[in-house]
Amino acid sequence: MGLTAPIARYPSSAVGASAVRPIDLVAAFTAFANLGAAVEPRFVLRVRDGAGRTVYGQQTVFLPAAMDTAVAFIARVLMRDAVDRGTAASVRRYIPWEVPVAGKTGTTDNNTDVWFVGMTPQLVAGVWLGFDRPKAISSGAAGGSLAAPIFGQMISQWGGLSAAQWEVPGSVVVAELDRDTGLLAESETPADRRYTEYFVAGTEPGALRVDARRLFRNGPIAFH
Repeated sequence: MGLTAPIARYPSSAVGASAVRPIDLVAAFTAFANLGAAVEPRFVLRVRDGAGRTVYGQQTVFLPAAMDTAVAFIARVLMRDAVDRGTAASVRRYIPWEVPVAGKTGTTDNNTDVWFVGMTPQLVAGVWLGFDRPKAISSGAAGGSLAAPIFGQMISQWGGLSAAQWEVPGSVVVAELDRDTGLLAESETPADRRYTEYFVAGTEPGALRVDARRLFRNGPIAFH
């Protein structure tokens, strides 16, 4: 995913124990936005002269794919839950529900750093708060209560927001499940118990693999 900072070979690194610069962490999250391939970070996109002509510009450089397309998509789905009903729900105070947003909050030990890295279909951005010399920000400080709202305000003022949706890759299986049973929804399952779940092909519920006709019971399927 493009991270070049030294990552200590300890299990705690998986939850953020190794230090990473904000710009590198945001760039790494572009792998989820781009379904597997991160981009190299850039400080300057372009320079224009007084007549509007571009006199300097940097092209987007994609790194080799870091993960399978389906894995990146489903990780992004999980991060959408963090925004819609999880630790980053404060983002929704500023960004309308019809705009897809995914992201991840982070809070270090003793509340010394708080983070939020998020994305829409058009943009990936991050927020970090902390001191030059690490110390507690305040009692109860957290990424969801401090960094996520700043992200929401920042993105709400950006002029490129739209309700365009992320496409579902062909390698992802979509299923409508019953909240009460965890099984596939049937024709008689009430609407308030239905929810959509996504699976890497081959990990979907067995019923979807052994009885292909059930795929069509809830209507037509769109192929991408």
